[in-house]
Amino acid sequence: MVSTRRKLQLVASFSVLLLAAVGVGCHGFFVDPTLTGITVSTLNSTTLSNAGSTAQLIASGTYDDGSNKNLTGVVTWSVNPTGFITLSTTTPGLATATTVTTPGTAVTVQAADLSTSGQVVTGSITLTAGTSTQLSITSSAGTTISLATQGSTPIQFAATLNSSSVTGSTTFTSSNSAIINITSGSTGTLGGTTGTVTITGTDTSAGATGSLTIQVTN
Repeated sequence: MVSTRRKLQLVASFSVLLLAAVGVGCHGFFVDPTLTGITVSTLNSTTLSNAGSTAQLIASGTYDDGSNKNLTGVVTWSVNPTGFITLSTTTPGLATATTVTTPGTAVTVQAADLSTSGQVVTGSITLTAGTSTQLSITSSAGTTISLATQGSTPIQFAATLNSSSVTGSTTFTSSNSAIINITSGSTGTLGGTTGTVTITGTDTSAGATGSLTIQVTN
């Protein structure tokens, strides 16, 4: 007959084995999710117009179980090109413009982290260091226009500033109205004379200007 003490020892041993088995089984149900993507965003403007301007970036991780997690303080941050924006070493994700010597420079800020599968997962956002005062002027007829082909068809001019359209606030002028005449707003017509003409756009609200050289042929 097995003694009471022996019975207790057997019960205790069985209980330990049972708990261990349950632990292993439960671990299978609670495997850490795998990071599959990173999205970088900001509630601030993505244009850091002056030296010292800042933007707080947020890195959000997406996992294979559909969950999301704020990884701002976990990811490794980097910028490319360097020299225009710095990242804080004390406040994760805080970007600061350090120079605007080349206004309108696009800077990519990347967040990277290692997933449980060993894969490097990244996400990025593009910030603009400084604002350009140079308008980009375009013509609906291009920069070489044939009198015979264009005829009396109006030419539409457009102006953009820092990738945004400012045509409505831009005043267009022609250096030679006998070649191209600005009839109204951003519309011009051929004057019947061949030669080279410069179309200038001025946006006084932004203090920006730009020009486009057009060659008119027979």
